[in-house]
Amino acid sequence: MRLSECLDEIFALGGKINQPDKYGLANIKRVLLMLGNPENKVPYFHITGTKGKGSTSNYIASILREHGYKTGLYISPSLISTLERISINGKLITPPEFVKYYESLKPIYKNLKNDELPSTFETFTIMAFLYFLSKNVDYGVLEVGLGGRLDATNVIERSVVSIITDISFDHQKYLGNTLKEIAFEKSKIIKKGSPVVFNVKSDEAKAVILEEAQRNNSPYYEFGKDFDVSNIRKFEHYSEFDFISKNPKAVFEGIKIKGIGDYQIIDASLAIQSILVSGINFTTNTVKEGLFKAFWPGRLEVVSKNPLVIIDGAHNDASSQVLKYSLKRSFDTKFVVLFSMLSDKDIRTFLSNIQEITSYLFITTTPNSYSRAMNIEMLYTLARELLPKNQIFIEEDPRRAYFRAKEFASNKLPLLVTGSLYLVGFVRVLENIFTFSRN
Repeated sequence: MRLSECLDEIFALGGKINQPDKYGLANIKRVLLMLGNPENKVPYFHITGTKGKGSTSNYIASILREHGYKTGLYISPSLISTLERISINGKLITPPEFVKYYESLKPIYKNLKNDELPSTFETFTIMAFLYFLSKNVDYGVLEVGLGGRLDATNVIERSVVSIITDISFDHQKYLGNTLKEIAFEKSKIIKKGSPVVFNVKSDEAKAVILEEAQRNNSPYYEFGKDFDVSNIRKFEHYSEFDFISKNPKAVFEGIKIKGIGDYQIIDASLAIQSILVSGINFTTNTVKEGLFKAFWPGRLEVVSKNPLVIIDGAHNDASSQVLKYSLKRSFDTKFVVLFSMLSDKDIRTFLSNIQEITSYLFITTTPNSYSRAMNIEMLYTLARELLPKNQIFIEEDPRRAYFRAKEFASNKLPLLVTGSLYLVGFVRVLENIFTFSRN
């Protein structure tokens, strides 16, 4: 098979997200059992949360890699290529390997009824488990796709550490309409006796996490209480800070990361604490090297310097607030904003959050979004509630929209591309940036 044919078949499997309680994890567990349960033969760090789980996963993987551990990383969604979902030591699974692992599943799938077939995401997850095991990775890092309780990654029986980044509103249709309900879904990645590292601001969500940790006899470590950051310094292309842990006692001074976002500093601290409580041998200098070498595309990433173009995959209320705050701290200017968003997102709230840093708004369609695409006229109508007509531009073609917005930008008004990871990935391609790892 060619890679394109392979992907067509996998995506044709579709998703069962609309009826998660009906399907549960039975289908993926059935197939994994037939394969000898590869998911339980590699030790995994397991990460969930509303925002920051991708960055945190990447930081952990980079630290492990720097210590000489062969490290598998499973993430979603991808920015440019589906192959980005599965990597080892920063190197993506190759097209022939990807095809090979899918073809190994086809004889099994052929003998299953239609309602027993794993979904698209479950199939990617099975392939990742098989790939990591066959390549003899020392550790795997799993980013939850959605929620936690019924997520395909949650088939693992144990974890080295369970990590929960901050919880806010997103995917309410599937996870619940209160932070307590959402926290319940995400807390279910906690495994018996496994340490839990978390950063959750909401008291009602935090109570759910603590209850689940205590129920599983899992030691827990909270950002701002058991560990924290201080002495934060921001520079043009990196941030520097100190890390302090009370339990276990540790101080790391002068940590540098390639990122200017406050949330990136918190994500890095979650990664450090996870390594501290994991039982893995580490050195302070190697942890610091791993963090500085970590690279996470599409998150406050500079893709052009003249004019300055920053891309960020923020796509919900919480992440847009963090984006605004981070840019206000780092830049004394407003932005030309290129924006698109999926129809199942809270568009009005997102635009309201970034209104303060928006000078002009270019609206376009979301690339490769298919049925989830938002009507561009509807986007315009929502934008008109917040900005004057002469500050809003419509360009349906995202390619034309990007180059129009880039031409409109200047040294005084840099360009910000945000609202959708699909749009962010699309812009990276337009700028001929295909790297997923700095390696």
